[in-house]
Amino acid sequence: MEIKQLRYFVKVAELSSVGKASDILNIAQPTLSRQIRALEIELKTNLFSRDGRGVQLTPRGRRFLEHARGILHAADTAMDALDEGKSVYEGKVIVGMTPSIGQRIIPDYISRFTERFPRASLSVVEGYSQSLAEQVVMGKLDFALLLNPQASPNLVIDPVGPEVLYLIGAKPVGDNSDYVNLSDIGSIPLIMPHTIHTIRPLVEYEAARLGVMLNIAFEIDSVRSISELVQKGRGHTVMPLNSMRGPEVKGLHWQKIANPEIAVTICLIQPARRPQTALSLEAAGLAKAALLDLLELPTQEKPSDRSDPSINPSARRRK
Repeated sequence: MEIKQLRYFVKVAELSSVGKASDILNIAQPTLSRQIRALEIELKTNLFSRDGRGVQLTPRGRRFLEHARGILHAADTAMDALDEGKSVYEGKVIVGMTPSIGQRIIPDYISRFTERFPRASLSVVEGYSQSLAEQVVMGKLDFALLLNPQASPNLVIDPVGPEVLYLIGAKPVGDNSDYVNLSDIGSIPLIMPHTIHTIRPLVEYEAARLGVMLNIAFEIDSVRSISELVQKGRGHTVMPLNSMRGPEVKGLHWQKIANPEIAVTICLIQPARRPQTALSLEAAGLAKAALLDLLELPTQEKPSDRSDPSINPSARRRK
C-alpha cells in the first residue's frame, strides 16, 4: 500500500467519480482506476460499487475512508516536521467542534488563528461528540472541542468549563420567566437533535428519573434550523445559554432548568498516543483560550440571574 494510493482513493471517494478525480489529480483515468483496483486487491475487499452514475463507497469503503484520511494527515504532519525550511508554526491544523460550540467560537477562533499563525492553514470539522472523539483517536483530527467525552486511554481530556442548560422558546413556560422546573416541560413540544447528541440523552435521563416523558416534536441536528423553528414558535429546545445568541436571534426567552439543574462540560480532547506538533499544541491552546473567553461572557449579568441568590452572593446576603 502506497501513500499515493490512499490520496487517490480519498479524492475519488470525495468526488464519487474517477473521471473528476483524474482531472484534479492530473493523472490519466485508466492509471487512476488501476491504482484504486490495486488497493482493493491488497485490502481484499471492494471499496467502491460502480454503476452508470459513477462510483459509490461500499460500507467497508466508508469505514476505510476515515482511517485513510487519518493516515494522510499523519503523513503530511510527519513530512512537515522534517522540512527544515519550514517554521514549526507552518502546516495544517484540523480541529473538530460540535455544532453548538462551532456556531459560537469559529469566527473568533479563525481570527485568532490567522493572526497567530499567518503561514498555517486551518480546517474545521463539525460533528457529534462521539464521532469527533473517534476521529481524534484515528488521527483524522488534531484535537476537538466537545461535550462530556467518555474516558478513554487513547485521549487526553481537558475540561474547559461547565455550561448549564436552559429551556429556550418564543415565550416562557409557566409563571416564572427566569426558571422552569424540569417536570414542567414534559407537556410542551420540543425540538431536539437525535439521540446520539450529548444533550438530549442527558435531559431524557434526568426527566425519566422524575417520571417525565419528553414530547419530542421534531428531531433536527442543525442548530441554525432549530433556532429558526423555535423563533417561529414551533416548539422549545434545550441548550446551553450561549448556544443561540446573536443579532440573528430575536424574541427568544431563556429559562434556566431547575429541580434538577442540568449542566454539560465542554472539554478539549487530544490524542494520547500520537505525537503532536508544536503547531497543533499551540492551536489547541488558542482554541481553549477563545472558549474560556466565551464562557466568561457576563451570563451572570442577565437580569434574570441577578435575582437568583445561588448565582449572585449579594442577593443571598439580602435574603
